[in-house]
Amino acid sequence: MNRLHQQSGFAYIAAIVLLVVVAGMAAGLLRLTGTQQSTVNQALLGAKAGLAARAGVEWGFKTCLSTAGVTDLGQFKTETGFNVSVTCSFKNYQEGERASGQTSISQTKRIVQITAVACNGSTARCPDATSVANAEYVERARMATVCMVVEPGGTFSLCET
Repeated sequence: MNRLHQQSGFAYIAAIVLLVVVAGMAAGLLRLTGTQQSTVNQALLGAKAGLAARAGVEWGFKTCLSTAGVTDLGQFKTETGFNVSVTCSFKNYQEGERASGQTSISQTKRIVQITAVACNGSTARCPDATSVANAEYVERARMATVCMVVEPGGTFSLCET
């Protein structure tokens, strides 16, 4: 009878150890699931920001040929949830220019650089230094360069390749 009493006490200890191990595994899996969800959310926000920046570059192709400067596209915030800032710059070059005194058949070419930065910060301008510390902050940039020929009369056409 004394022997049965000792075995029943051992079962209680084994059950408690088993419960502690199972609880530890459950807590670890829960934490892993939370980390995975956060990673998926960041990837989705990054993809959306990349597409918003690409749209900013496409907007720049339409408007940046003759105007330099930075433009904040406020309408993107209402449509996508991302602020987009587009920077346009250009430089004119004379291709085929000859030394002075000689006949010149030069052609003016304009190299246009368009940079679009999309972010989900709290200010209208990207990059947003005040929101960088936020765990949900995402920022993506796209840049494009295009060569344009300045035709007589101020019109533009693409450079030949």
